[in-house]
Amino acid sequence: MKQLPKKFSIFLFAQSLGAFNDNFFKMLLQLTVLQVMVSQHAEGIISQANMVFTIPFVIFGPWAGYVADRFAKSSVIRYVKYAEVGVMLLGLFAFYLSSLPWMLAVLFLMSTQSAFFGPAKYGYIPETCKHESITAANSWVGMTTFVSIILGTAITGLLFSWHGQSGVILAIYAIAIAIVGAISVRYISPTRPSGTDNPFPWNPVSAIFRDLGFLRKQKSLFLAAMANSYFWMIGLIFQTNILIFGRNMLGTDGSSVLLSLLPAFIGIGVAAGSMLANRWSGKKVELGLVPLGGIGLAISGIALWFSTASYGWTAAILLFAGMCGGLYYVPLYAFLQAYSKDGEKGRVLASAGIMNGIALVCGTFLHRLLAVELALAPEVIFITMGFVTLAVVTIICAIIPEYFFRFLGWLMVHTFYKVEVRGEEHIPQSGPALLTPNHVTYIDSLLVNATMQRFIRFVMLKEYYELPFANRFFRLMKAIPISPRSPREEVAASLDRARQELAEDHTVCIFPEGKVTRDGELNPFKRGCETILQGLSCPIIPVYIHNAWGSIFSFERGKLFWKRPRGFRNKITICFGDPLPANCRADEIEAAVRRIADNFRDHLRPQGDGNILLT
Repeated sequence: MKQLPKKFSIFLFAQSLGAFNDNFFKMLLQLTVLQVMVSQHAEGIISQANMVFTIPFVIFGPWAGYVADRFAKSSVIRYVKYAEVGVMLLGLFAFYLSSLPWMLAVLFLMSTQSAFFGPAKYGYIPETCKHESITAANSWVGMTTFVSIILGTAITGLLFSWHGQSGVILAIYAIAIAIVGAISVRYISPTRPSGTDNPFPWNPVSAIFRDLGFLRKQKSLFLAAMANSYFWMIGLIFQTNILIFGRNMLGTDGSSVLLSLLPAFIGIGVAAGSMLANRWSGKKVELGLVPLGGIGLAISGIALWFSTASYGWTAAILLFAGMCGGLYYVPLYAFLQAYSKDGEKGRVLASAGIMNGIALVCGTFLHRLLAVELALAPEVIFITMGFVTLAVVTIICAIIPEYFFRFLGWLMVHTFYKVEVRGEEHIPQSGPALLTPNHVTYIDSLLVNATMQRFIRFVMLKEYYELPFANRFFRLMKAIPISPRSPREEVAASLDRARQELAEDHTVCIFPEGKVTRDGELNPFKRGCETILQGLSCPIIPVYIHNAWGSIFSFERGKLFWKRPRGFRNKITICFGDPLPANCRADEIEAAVRRIADNFRDHLRPQGDGNILLT
């Protein structure tokens, strides 16, 4: 929370109360259908409720996006929260009448309020947080949202039993929570209107197609929105199916508490997964988490097939599924916020919300098809969705394999080492840059790559580039092979390719020493870095890798690999120095890297065991 704005906690509190009330009311309706009305067609009624809840996200998406871009997002948030109080008052009326149509009508209004709240809420994050804090902000939003979902689903069952299954009394609780939310939202940080010049989309149907077409033109955002929509579809199926699964297969005997706790386990997992996504993403938007989370969701669906006789095993699987869901969706939301243009964030997020709504409608129809029309058992639905998710993950990996492989490299580095980054403010967020680190180990490229949001094109020795087991990975990462022993023309072609990557505004990294150090000392820099920069004006970023000497991937003790590691999770520091002009000579770049190394030595002190530590 330290890296987030001071009043962000108020925003978290206010939006969490809204998430609580949404799930509190929805669970109250479902428990009323399952236990008070004792309907013989509970699956069909719950399916109708899901449809009523999802439709507003589609039909009101264009209006919600316009409002979020036309007016200050903080103001939109406030007025939407005020409207929630009125909706909850109507909810009290619906339960007083014991009228299912009125309950569904109130559910529709709640969903409409949420449809307008979503683009403003998620657009508020990038307007009040720094770029490097966006993933952290989304993780906290995800965590608090799903904690609220946990409480909303679990507490509903407890209060429902405590108050003799009285929907009226629980509706009064919902009104009180809405009032608290309406008061708290008055104190969030104000924002300014984005100032869109687009006309109001009076025809929501044509506006839906127009907004989806607008998003489709931005391929990366469109693909992220599609992947995010699948999360909401499978989440709806999991949450809906688990209630029938619990009632039919786990011997809960209709217990309100045990039934309402099952979706809560998913929420606990999502909250934990959201915070794990923050930790694993660092200060960047890490899409590599998406396939990893998807694989976990697929495994969870398949595993539920085998847990039909155990409430405990089912709870554990649902926790795992939720955690994987957090890893899956947090980076996608962060990507949509970070890479949509100012003045279009509301429209982008609303368009993504429309896609989410369409996915929820599809999920409702799909669940109805499987559960009602085909009358499949709940565990069959889970295993079916598990295999469908495997297919979706395969498609995602085919679309963004570089993100997945980069994340696996990041995970390996951070598993075995404690990596500290210094001087990251010197790395440009956009435009070309040439990185020139010292070369200590054979995993230096992984170490440097683990510190940056941007993809890096590494210049590497051709003999390693062509290794059969690694060539596919190096090609995906657009590495540039070079061989000093090759003819001059071939070496020049490799350097020309590096120069072309810089000309196209990419980040390139070359190890100017040309080889891994054999004694831990810096070797003289070769002039290849000068050749790459001929005719260009991009900055040179000197980089110093500290404390990697001694790794099994270094030549410390005269051996590579075949030596006993000196420890686990050793600290490695990667320091980025002040940018240098493009016309620097190789010896000047070398001097800059040596100065960074000397700064480390100035701040080192010997310990009693002969080791040295940073002070």
